[in-house]
Formats: sequence, structure tokens, C-alpha cells
Amino acid sequence: MKQTNPWLAIWVAPRQTMKDTLKSDIHKQATLILSIIFGGLTSFWFSRSETLLLASTGNFLPLVITIIIGAFTGPILYYGFSFAFGHVGGWYGGNGDVKATRKVFVYALFMPGIFVGLINLILFGLALLTLQAQTPILRTIVSFGSVMIDLTVVWVFAIFLIAYSEAQKIGILKALLVIIAMIGCLAGLYIVVDLLAHLLIG
Repeated sequence: MKQTNPWLAIWVAPRQTMKDTLKSDIHKQATLILSIIFGGLTSFWFSRSETLLLASTGNFLPLVITIIIGAFTGPILYYGFSFAFGHVGGWYGGNGDVKATRKVFVYALFMPGIFVGLINLILFGLALLTLQAQTPILRTIVSFGSVMIDLTVVWVFAIFLIAYSEAQKIGILKALLVIIAMIGCLAGLYIVVDLLAHLLIG
């Protein structure tokens, strides 16, 4: 088997990358760390606008609390959602393999999601600079970067869809139905995180 870097390969060959990773084991500690990082970055992404505005004025506490609480959603996704969607795949004619589905979350969601989350973090920093220094170049970079992130998120969705269909051995359409349900649950999860963070902040 040709060894490739899954961080890069998943972007250009998601199905083949998934086939390769299904033949190997994953490191449990590394997976847990990846899930925590993904959860924190995603909660940052879903933070309320007022939380980001407070951060722009130097009050980072609400944002930090949101990220810390959100970090726990990564392991919830890995252990809870992968278990659920592994079994749901079986309802749609898949193999119901939970272990394979967990690999989908690691390679097709956490890895590309962390990359996109870091880019989003950089753009947030540039946006803060834009507030301080009203330069056309910075504004253009932030605007262009935001558009590119939106397009990248669409591709991450496609990557997860392809990887999930490969892991469960089901068609793309059946995989799409399951993932739509996952997105609804995931959005609800981060809404709960956001509300909980604001309750703790007071």
C-alpha cells in the first residue's frame, strides 16, 4: 500500500484515502486530542457575534469560555455521534461498522475541519487588525478569505459524504440522508454549547 499523508490526501482523494485508513488502526490518544482541537475551533466558529465583538474590544473571556466548553463536543462527536451514525448506516443497508465510522470522523471531519478552523482563526486575527488599521488590503484579504472558507466547507461536506459512504458501503444518496440528520444534530449541539457558555458568563 502506498503511504500518503492523510492530512493532504483526504482533500484530493477522499475515497482512496478512506480505503487505505480502513485497513489500519488509529491512535486513541492522538484521536482524542484531534477531537478536542476540532471541538474548540468549531465552537469558536459558531460563537455569537457579540462574543466576537467583545473579543475585538479586548474582552476575550466569553470567547475563551465558549471554546473551552466547545472542546468537549469533539469527543462527544467521536464517541457518541460516530456510534449513532455507524448504526444508522446499517438501517440504510450499510454494514453498521462503528469502528469504520469513527475513522470517518477522524480523517474526513476532524483533520480537514481543524485545517479550516485554523484558517478561520487567522482570518479573525486579520479582522481584528482591520478594525485597528482600516487598510483596503486587509479588508480584501478578509473578504476573500471568508469566501474561500465557505467554498472549502462545502468540499469538507463532500469529503465526509464520500468517506462515510465508503466506510458504510452504501450509496452517496443514502449517505447524504444520514449526514443531513447529523448536521441538524451537530448544529443543535453547538447551539447548546453557546447557550451554556453565556449562562456561565452571566
